[in-house]
Amino acid sequence: LYCQLIDEAVAELAGRDDSAEEAQPVRFDIGVDAYLPASYVPFEAAKIDVHRRIAAARRSGELRQITDELIDRFGPLPEEVENLFALQQARIDLGQVGAEQVQFRGGKLTVTGIELDSEQAAAVREQVPAAVYDWRSHEISVRVDNDPAKRLATVSELGGALADISMLRKS
Repeated sequence: LYCQLIDEAVAELAGRDDSAEEAQPVRFDIGVDAYLPASYVPFEAAKIDVHRRIAAARRSGELRQITDELIDRFGPLPEEVENLFALQQARIDLGQVGAEQVQFRGGKLTVTGIELDSEQAAAVREQVPAAVYDWRSHEISVRVDNDPAKRLATVSELGGALADISMLRKS
């Protein structure tokens, strides 16, 4: 969020209006450890730069490039860093279909702001059979155990399924 605010302030000072160009990032509240540990990236300036680059990534290729750089410089990714990349990939995928928020409450993972027709909802259910789409509230939900790894896997699975639908819409 801090990096996003700085980027917006810089864009405003430069006279650019980036808000019209790209959608707002998807907000996540799913309780998964996703960060750069000090034991992995010991330099505060490098951590800030990497966080900024990950948050600014808008394509899978950008994330792969950052991943490769981190592995080359600091070694294999710890689980928390892998989670950080998985969440950003899901944020990219879900953002393509207009998702606004992802949250986990009461054993249910919910993605809001999704508008699907019946054919698209069926396509999501093919890939994520437990997914339930509510067309009135524009949300898709899946029952998930209270396990952070399962929540992250489900978010990634939903993001991938919805990204596939996004590609169909464009073609």
